[in-house]
Amino acid sequence: MGSLVVSLSLALSLRMQYAIKAHVLAVYITGETDAQHELEARQARWKARYEQFQKDQKALVQRAKTQAWQPALTSLASVIPQQAWLTQLGYQQSKLVLTGYAASLPALSAFAEALKQLPGFILGPTGQLQQDSQGKWTYSFTLKRQE
Repeated sequence: MGSLVVSLSLALSLRMQYAIKAHVLAVYITGETDAQHELEARQARWKARYEQFQKDQKALVQRAKTQAWQPALTSLASVIPQQAWLTQLGYQQSKLVLTGYAASLPALSAFAEALKQLPGFILGPTGQLQQDSQGKWTYSFTLKRQE
């Protein structure tokens, strides 16, 4: 009988140890899973923050590029004679294209000469020059930006 009690005690002890180890392992796995989920959530937040940072940096660069045009456009506005006006201003691949009208040919010539002196740009070949039925001269100038 004593051996039966010892055997049962030993079996019960081993079973309790197994149950305790299984419980500890389950708690450990739950903790590791929770930690992994928390890390994944943090990673997603950091990734979103980094993407927003990159977006903000691109916006700052674009804003700086846009603001860099202010002096050039102010200079351009100051050299346009009163007898000439712009109807279109376009920019593509480092070229600024000016299209408009001039009341007289001397005003148009003065405008072309002023554009040659415009800082930051080189006057390219003159585009379309023609007189319309009302006597106004249409023009097209191309300025290449110096960078």
